[in-house]
Amino acid sequence: MPENTELSEREREILHLVATGASNKEIASQLYISSNTVKVHLRNIFSKIGVTSRTEAAMYAVSAGLVEPVAALGENGFTVVAGERESPASLDADSPSRGGWLQIFGQNPWLVMLLSAFLIVLGLSSAYLINRNQSITLASNGAAAATPPPRWREKAILPTARSGLAVAAYENRIYAIGGETGAEITGVLERYDPSKDSWTTLSTKPTPVTDIAAAVIGGLLYVPGGRLDDGQPTDILEAYDPRRDRWEQRASLPKPVSAYALVPFEGKIYLFGGWNGESYIADVLEYDPDGDAWHERSRMPTARGHAGAATAGGKIYIIGGFDGEKALRVNEEYLPEDDTQSGSPWRERAPLPAGRYAMGVASVAEIVHVFGGSGEGSDFPALEYIPGNDDWLQIETPPNQPGSHLGAVLLGTHIYVLGGKVADQPMANNAEYQAIYTLSIPVAP
Repeated sequence: MPENTELSEREREILHLVATGASNKEIASQLYISSNTVKVHLRNIFSKIGVTSRTEAAMYAVSAGLVEPVAALGENGFTVVAGERESPASLDADSPSRGGWLQIFGQNPWLVMLLSAFLIVLGLSSAYLINRNQSITLASNGAAAATPPPRWREKAILPTARSGLAVAAYENRIYAIGGETGAEITGVLERYDPSKDSWTTLSTKPTPVTDIAAAVIGGLLYVPGGRLDDGQPTDILEAYDPRRDRWEQRASLPKPVSAYALVPFEGKIYLFGGWNGESYIADVLEYDPDGDAWHERSRMPTARGHAGAATAGGKIYIIGGFDGEKALRVNEEYLPEDDTQSGSPWRERAPLPAGRYAMGVASVAEIVHVFGGSGEGSDFPALEYIPGNDDWLQIETPPNQPGSHLGAVLLGTHIYVLGGKVADQPMANNAEYQAIYTLSIPVAP
């Protein structure tokens, strides 16, 4: 990718996504920022590169080498090609580039009828699109039949079995970092390509650690702290550049910590609680990648480590955890914009059905999913939390016991559950969960 001194790293990332046809909502979801923030970035991008539409921005991205000249639309063989000029209203678009779609429909008129039928069905049946235990397939005669596909699929296992690892998704690939193999704490970095169902080993993390998490901001994978081989946490922050397969050290944390919860949100990284070498803590830290600086924020109401964290509906949820004596049910909601001296950013939400910690947590379509873990009892069903209803529901459990100290990450419409340990043995599991169903509308030739 050529150097562009005018665009920031975040702006180049958003421009790349626009050029691939991503909507504002899709960009916001992938980068863990709000749709309004995406619009602000787009206005700045359009101004800097001198364009007035998403199509022109996409063409600029192609000429700058940010994307390939033609982007694949799907398995049906159609492609998106830059089309006619758009209005500045495309800043607010929540659909792919209009010029590209017009070219597709112009060449394939029957797609217009198909899309119309799809939108009608979508309006009537949208509840079936999101994480439920059945889907709808419409036959050519319009009859509806329940045809639920398998929710879980076993994929190529991790080359290195481990627990306490960090996982992150970037550009349609999954990165598994560090962890504990049983024999040692490792810095191994392995990348999974779902399109090939295969793994590649990349540059080892300079500081081997376990009980970690990773966050992606501006095209870099950040891994703060972690537990060293001597059992003590570290304050080291290392960032990985997947385009150059290179690690670099960034600003150290204010204090050593491991077993924390971590999420990216609105261009910053938030770290919650963890183990400081002596006790579990309630500290909250905010990292600003642009300034390479850490800031302390309002402490959690509940001190804990090995909790899960996920974003949904513009809020951050810190779920479960361990306080040194017991597994916790607590579910606390954090709103960074309310973290001021005049008010509290924290609110209690519906607790877990049972205490749990060291589980995999990921969110999709504003729903938080929880897999595996340790805690009360021996049965840890997969769960989903719906913030709008403030309610927990049980969902289909993985075919193989996911164990605890595992990783979970969203990629597209699937959540991948990786690694972990069962009976103190590290696992190499790689299970793919279909988090979102789609509607299939066959058309008679």
